[in-house]
Amino acid sequence: MKGKKELVRRLNKSLYGLKQSPRMWYHKFDTYIQGLGFTKRKAYHCVYFKSIGDRVIYLVLYVDDILLNGNDKEIIQDLKTQLSSKFDMKDIGAANYIFGMEIKHDWEKRKLWLNQRKHVETILQRSNMRDSKLVKVPIHVGVKLSIEQCPKAQEEEEDMSHVPCASEIGSLMYTMVFTRPYIAHAMGVLSRFMSKPGKEHWTIVKWVFRYLHGNGNHGLCYQGRPGLDIILDICVFVDAY
Repeated sequence: MKGKKELVRRLNKSLYGLKQSPRMWYHKFDTYIQGLGFTKRKAYHCVYFKSIGDRVIYLVLYVDDILLNGNDKEIIQDLKTQLSSKFDMKDIGAANYIFGMEIKHDWEKRKLWLNQRKHVETILQRSNMRDSKLVKVPIHVGVKLSIEQCPKAQEEEEDMSHVPCASEIGSLMYTMVFTRPYIAHAMGVLSRFMSKPGKEHWTIVKWVFRYLHGNGNHGLCYQGRPGLDIILDICVFVDAY
């Protein structure tokens, strides 16, 4: 305001959109949830768990979205009631889509599937790769990428500045971390050149697109054994060496 530029406004509460708002929200939620007896994971500060005898419940916080999981419906419902009394929240039922992942259940067979079909389709659409030719491996044998393939002349740098190579590698790595571990080798190779990618690097990025285009519905399947509340065996299938 004219004539009052030296003054500042003091807020009595955090407002949505301000820099300190996420921190204040997390501090408030963290204090409350730990007050209910939950323990925060040291490696993942947005993952909390609580055990009552042989009953266990997990809570995952992502900004203002909450995902609950446990082996007893009663303690899950009790936690929902406690959270509703403190925060203005809405229960949308069983999780079907979160963090860009689709979640499918088969309660009788004790199976759970995770896939990122929509995320992969978005990547392909954004890069005009929906009609690309399919390939069978995430990176073909004999590929040798090096720093020598990075742009050297100013003209080459300007040409590559219009190619979203780094951002697309980031999107692929997001897919790799959640549901596509078998593209990890290709991502490990490509991520070395994110700061200054060349045309050869972009060609391999598009190769990975073509690979994902052929298996868009693939994902991870978790299966428990009848009568048990834990998964004893983990089966891994990888087609990249």
